[in-house]
Amino acid sequence: MSGAANLTRFGEFDTTIRPLLEAIEEHVVLLKLIGETGSDGLVTVRIGHEGPVQSLATTSVVAAGYGPGEQSVASLGIVGPTRMDYPGTMASVRAVARYVSRILDEA
Repeated sequence: MSGAANLTRFGEFDTTIRPLLEAIEEHVVLLKLIGETGSDGLVTVRIGHEGPVQSLATTSVVAAGYGPGEQSVASLGIVGPTRMDYPGTMASVRAVARYVSRILDEA
């Protein structure tokens, strides 16, 4: 994943994509954002400037925790533009988190 932001220096790229790619390259930033999900099975949504990371001001993060039983041991999420299909994205994240939780319950 490293170096993807450098590709935006050349060609006709939207100026908002470079900060996003730079933030994605900083794995700690994404781990922090996705890790802020609650353990109550709810989906967390951060839209644009609501998030604590300035370089992700033009993006949104939709995340949910998963784990065996009612315990949330990890999180998964989607990083995308602020203009996204929030109901569909939230439903997808919730469904995948429940699916992974169910698999962990059976293990």
